[in-house]
Amino acid sequence: SPERYVMYIRTLKSDLLLLLTALIWGFAFVAQRAGMAYVGPFTFNGIRFVLGGISLLPLLVLTLKSESAPWTASLKILIFKGGLTGVVLFIAASLQQIGIVYTTAGKAGFITGLYVVLVPIWGIFLKQRTALGTWLGAVIAAVGLYLLSVTETFSIAFGDLLELIGAFFWAGHVLMISRFSRQIHPLKLAFVQ
Repeated sequence: SPERYVMYIRTLKSDLLLLLTALIWGFAFVAQRAGMAYVGPFTFNGIRFVLGGISLLPLLVLTLKSESAPWTASLKILIFKGGLTGVVLFIAASLQQIGIVYTTAGKAGFITGLYVVLVPIWGIFLKQRTALGTWLGAVIAAVGLYLLSVTETFSIAFGDLLELIGAFFWAGHVLMISRFSRQIHPLKLAFVQ
């Protein structure tokens, strides 16, 4: 039936976009590692986020002209919450970029990706329910982290430790964005941070 075909196409499109996102995210770690041969971690991140902010400018201008996306918070609240998420983003990105100097791109990607497991676990403290599948995923991720990072002397490498600490900040950033984007237009929040 035509409705079923449309649903199939939407699902396929969604899956392909998720795959593309995962590929871009994964290849970014290789680029980040390669970039460390030419600049330091703070310069790399500074350029990275300035380019990100500049790329948001045209969308921000269109948003400001549009009445469909009004200011939902005062400028003071926007600057405070955007600044707060920006500080957490700075810490997470800095730990990731410094850590990648001391570990491989693959390990950095896997360890940083643990934030996906940490978000729902932290959600428990915010009175959010966590499904059994999340717990299973957390256990599998922890085993993977152990096999990937812990040496025969039962120690974790310095770069891996930085990436792991950074994963906690990435998880905190996701939770902050989730909460603040209900109060502030997400594009404006992203630009300020």
